[in-house]
Amino acid sequence: MIKQTWKAIQKNLAARWAVDLLLTVIGSCFFALGTHCFTAPNHMAPGGATGLATIINFLTGIPIGVLTILINIPILVLGFWKIGRRYMIKTIVSLIAYSFFLDLVLVRMPVYTNDRMVACIFGGVAMGAGIGLVMSRGGSTGGMDIINKLIQRRFPHLRLGQVQFTTDLIIVTLSIAAYGSVEPAFYALICLYITSVALDAVLYGMNVCKMIYIVSKQGDAICSRIHSELDRGATVLKSYGSYTGEERPTIMVAVRQTEYYRLRRIIREVDPDAFVIMTSASEIVGEGFEELV
Repeated sequence: MIKQTWKAIQKNLAARWAVDLLLTVIGSCFFALGTHCFTAPNHMAPGGATGLATIINFLTGIPIGVLTILINIPILVLGFWKIGRRYMIKTIVSLIAYSFFLDLVLVRMPVYTNDRMVACIFGGVAMGAGIGLVMSRGGSTGGMDIINKLIQRRFPHLRLGQVQFTTDLIIVTLSIAAYGSVEPAFYALICLYITSVALDAVLYGMNVCKMIYIVSKQGDAICSRIHSELDRGATVLKSYGSYTGEERPTIMVAVRQTEYYRLRRIIREVDPDAFVIMTSASEIVGEGFEELV
C-alpha cells in the first residue's frame, strides 16, 4: 500500500514537472518573439540581461541569445549557491529555450519597425506574457531576476519592485550611450511598464477585486443587503474604538470590481456615517471567485 502510494506521488510529481517545463518553454518562446520582432529591431533595451545583450548585440553583432547565456553563466552559479536547485533548473531551461528560439527558430521571421509605439505595446505584451508563464511555473528568465532577488534578500527593507526598477533603469541609461539618442530609452521605459502589466495579468488574472472593511452601527442591515443584493457573504470582526471604548463590529467583504459601486450605494443608503476602508486585492480565491489551482 505504501509502495503504491509512493509511486502515485512520484507519477504526479513527474507530470507536474512535465507541465512546468512545457509552459516554461512556451513562455520563453513568447519572450523571444517580443525581443526578435519588436524590441531589438527598434533599438529598445528594456532592462534585464536581455536589455544588456541587446545593447552589446548592437555594438558587436554577436547574437542576443548567445550573449544572454554568456551574461547569465556567473549569475546562474551564484543562483545555485544562494537560491536553490529546483528554481535554477527551470531558469536554465528557460534560458536555453529563449536563446534557441531567438537565434535559430525565429531568425527568419519578419520584424516590425514601422512605429516604435506599436512595437512597444506588442513587444511589452509578448515579453510580459512570456515572463509571466515562466514565473507561474516556479522559474525565471534569469539575469537580473536572480540578482534582484539576492539584493532584496540582502536588504529586506527594499521592495523587490524598487530594486528591479533601479537595475532596469541602469541598463536603459546605458542604452542612451550605445544608441546615441535618448528616444529609444523613453520607448524602453514604456515597454517596461507594459511588460509589468502583462506579467501581472498572467500571474494574477485580469479580475482585480476589492477588499472592503466597514465599521458601522448598522452592521446587521448592511450584511443583510450584501447577502440579498450582491449574493455575497461577509465576515464580521469584533472590534471597538480606541478613543470611546465602544464596541462596534467591523464587516469585511470581498467583491469584484464591478460590484464595488453597488456596495457603496448600499452602505450610503443604510448608514451614510459608516467608516469604510477599501483596498485593491490582486487575487482572491475561494467560493464565488477563482478556484484554488
